[in-house]
Amino acid sequence: MKSNTKILISFTTFIISLLTSFFLGEIFYNSIDGTDFYRYFRYIEYFSGTIETPSREQGLFYFWFISNFIEFSQSYYLPDKWEYVYSTSIQLGNFVLYLIGLLGLFLWLSSRGVNKSIIFLTFSVLNFFPPIYGGRLIMKPEILVFCFLPWIFIGIDNYFKNKNKINLILVAPLLSLLVTSKGTIAMMMFFSLLYLYFHEIKKINLKDLLIPVAFFTILSTLLYSENSNINSVSLLSHQELDQYLFKAPISFLLNINFNDLIFNPFRNEHANSLIGITLIDLFGDYFNRYWDHSRSLFLSNRVDLLEFLPNPRRNVGLSLSSIFVLSSIAYTPEKKFKKHQKVYLIGMSVLALTSLGLFGLHFNPDKGDTVKTHYYFYLIAISFTIILVQYLSRRKYITQLVSVILLITIFLFIFGFPKTYDAEYENVLQDKLSVTVGCEVSSLYFDNYFSKETNCLNKKIATCGFYEEFAKPESHPDGYLIFQNDDFFNPINLIDDSGYAVTVNGYAECLNYVEGGYYRNINIYITDRTPRFNSNIFFISILSIIGLAIRNIRKL
Repeated sequence: MKSNTKILISFTTFIISLLTSFFLGEIFYNSIDGTDFYRYFRYIEYFSGTIETPSREQGLFYFWFISNFIEFSQSYYLPDKWEYVYSTSIQLGNFVLYLIGLLGLFLWLSSRGVNKSIIFLTFSVLNFFPPIYGGRLIMKPEILVFCFLPWIFIGIDNYFKNKNKINLILVAPLLSLLVTSKGTIAMMMFFSLLYLYFHEIKKINLKDLLIPVAFFTILSTLLYSENSNINSVSLLSHQELDQYLFKAPISFLLNINFNDLIFNPFRNEHANSLIGITLIDLFGDYFNRYWDHSRSLFLSNRVDLLEFLPNPRRNVGLSLSSIFVLSSIAYTPEKKFKKHQKVYLIGMSVLALTSLGLFGLHFNPDKGDTVKTHYYFYLIAISFTIILVQYLSRRKYITQLVSVILLITIFLFIFGFPKTYDAEYENVLQDKLSVTVGCEVSSLYFDNYFSKETNCLNKKIATCGFYEEFAKPESHPDGYLIFQNDDFFNPINLIDDSGYAVTVNGYAECLNYVEGGYYRNINIYITDRTPRFNSNIFFISILSIIGLAIRNIRKL
């Protein structure tokens, strides 16, 4: 098969996988159920103008970014479906960050000589890779690291290749946004980059660091100051709940409950075992925060397969985790990827030391959730990508395709497919489907499967509702329409971008004004609270990414 044909097939597979993963997440998961959502919802309330300060220690940038997607969704806002609207906004915002990260990862792998066909096939699997997929579903800033980290690799690699310090200057704003977003992210970035580039750092010309370090320091200081002023607390003042004011014993690092790994792989049952939590959580949902959450549509109506296993989906996930860990240690990659294959161990080590109390008291002995794999899923993603690239590169193309399809199928099984669809489940699913961004596409399948028609949410339906029978307007001889009131229609206040308000009393009248650019006057966002330094440094970061992309594309 010709190289161009392979690339085309691989790219098509990637696009189908990418869109399918997004649509399924929208439909089957409610991001409101994500870990710590209501703790961090204060940021959304702050940016909407309803509270004066988030009173949280994390950086503003990620939450401001997501708040923009929520603000843009106000034209589709329905009070009784606010959870669905917010969920789609969160996942769409994360999806944009994910795409930026994928582009960087593509350019970085290409710069290191990886075949484009292999990259697209790897990305096809990565779209459903459980640690990343979970990160795309919830509102937490770790997805931001996946977005920026490949670009940081590109900039640092370019510097060591040509000794041009402009590459380090371009990396500075990306790093500044990351290290001021969350304490664990800052630590993991420091130790990961130190590990990956240790030998190169020893040879660096210190003069080349003066401007990049100064630029990074200035940006980080501005971000830290703005975050602290708005949050009313600093990044370094994380206040733990009483149940987390403990240290883990050394045995926590070594314990393995072999029997329970297979027969009892459930939340809190391995709270005394770092290895147990990690193995179950890597490819699974040990803490029940994603597809195993009690309200998740992923969890409902699963078809039982592999019934010879005591806990099929978690047992399969455990097997994949074991293969991944063993491969990362024993598999022999090309020298240029040797450290990247094991970089996830840096994240795991940082959390292990945290649980032991090295950075203060942050451990709950009843849960052990200090070592959630979510906290370093971006490092797991890098290691998994390298392992899969190495594996696929040594196989024939047909074997590559079969391997990709098999892995995606296994991941979908772990998420909860296949399913049975009874009448109640169909109604719940269709109700969620109608509010998703991908409704027009997804409904083509589900409407045919359910033999029902989904009324996909649009501005007209969100504002005026959906009615098949209503009073039609009458035409006046002078050419304008005379709208009739509808008895069933509750008056709605509409407004346009110029601030002109109108109250409509009928369905046809409402549709007419919406078509003219009016929208519901609900005043969700009444105050512009854009964080000046965070937003400006984000735009600088976009310019940096464009600069890094242009410099690398020329070399492809």
